[in-house]
Amino acid sequence: MKSFSLSVFAPERRLTQDEQVQSFVVTTTKGEIEILPGHANMISALDAGHFVYTPVDKSPVRGVISSGFVNVEDGAVKVIAETVELAHEIDLSRAKAAQMKAEKMLADASLDSSAFRKYQLKLQRALIRQSLGGK
Repeated sequence: MKSFSLSVFAPERRLTQDEQVQSFVVTTTKGEIEILPGHANMISALDAGHFVYTPVDKSPVRGVISSGFVNVEDGAVKVIAETVELAHEIDLSRAKAAQMKAEKMLADASLDSSAFRKYQLKLQRALIRQSLGGK
């Protein structure tokens, strides 16, 4: 069975390092991509979204990445993310509260463009977390 090495890092944690996996699906700023053994070398910015990887002879691992970069080079994939959470770690009530706060702030007509973008991203992350939470 073909595989490749996957490492996923965030400032607060090392999710996995040099783990042999069969596939890795992640959301980039250009859309969702699936990386399989033999994938061409590339670097891409990540967008907030789901990820899933399938370790060799194990069940898929699902989670959420907020942003960062993915680098595919010579059969190894490295991810540097701002935040990374596994599906079973997501606190749904916290995600719902974040959604409500972001929606309230976005309704404020006095927000400048940078604050508006900040709360758009917070809303996006809260919705993504809720869609995967508890799975």
